[in-house]
Amino acid sequence: MAAETANGDILLGPVRVRVDEERAARLRRETGFAETPETVVPAVYPAVWLTTSEIGGAIRGALAGEDAVPVHESQSFHYFAPLRVGESYDLTVAIRREQAPPRLVVNASVSTQGGDVRLHAEALLRIVPRPVGPGGAP
Repeated sequence: MAAETANGDILLGPVRVRVDEERAARLRRETGFAETPETVVPAVYPAVWLTTSEIGGAIRGALAGEDAVPVHESQSFHYFAPLRVGESYDLTVAIRREQAPPRLVVNASVSTQGGDVRLHAEALLRIVPRPVGPGGAP
């Protein structure tokens, strides 16, 4: 489902994702919003979709052969309408590599199955070389 553009960007999707009720509740608790109504999906919820096998795998693949790790630098979300617990959405992702500073830019768009855009999100992942220990060992 992944494709690479001529300039090296990685395109994924659409990937069918769902707002899981338990995961949304856990995220509300972990981010200090435990008293928020159960129907409210935390604004940062789409970040959990970066861990799906398709997207997480593409991020790891973009760093294949490098002794480096992606470290969260920042994220932003621009909502056009709220996500709903239990609903399924179509997620499309573009991953672009920047050289200065070295990082991956992950742009995502989330739409209803009918094509109505719910949000655009961006995550910046700084590419950090693993430290080398004494004698060149990691």
